[in-house]
Amino acid sequence: MKTNSVYSFLSENSYLMPLGIFVLTLLMLGLTLFPADFLGKSKIWSYDKLGHMALFGSWTYILGLYHHFNWKATTNLWVIFFIGVGFGLLIEILQYTLPLNRHGDFADLAFDALGCLIAVGALHKTISSK
Repeated sequence: MKTNSVYSFLSENSYLMPLGIFVLTLLMLGLTLFPADFLGKSKIWSYDKLGHMALFGSWTYILGLYHHFNWKATTNLWVIFFIGVGFGLLIEILQYTLPLNRHGDFADLAFDALGCLIAVGALHKTISSK
């Protein structure tokens, strides 16, 4: 499927994006707030920084596209970026303060922000090419 056809499909069916945002939000909360031993001892967790970057980038990208398709105002990409980073910060604060056998990690927040930044760059390219 070409990029243009994906863009067209999403613009015509933007009602699907809140579902995507909701599912990604639940996945992110589950992966970051369940106790660490609940997730098991898989080798995949050694790549958690890449997971942070991919999940927060995807979430931010979908949020930005949803705004672009549903509001007449120009999408302020920096606001979208800071919403994504704010969500990451909230999760790190929750990990630090709640008794979940988890700990807040500045490196996780940095990779959340990097994913959001990459998403904003992709959004800029997507939106400006239309």
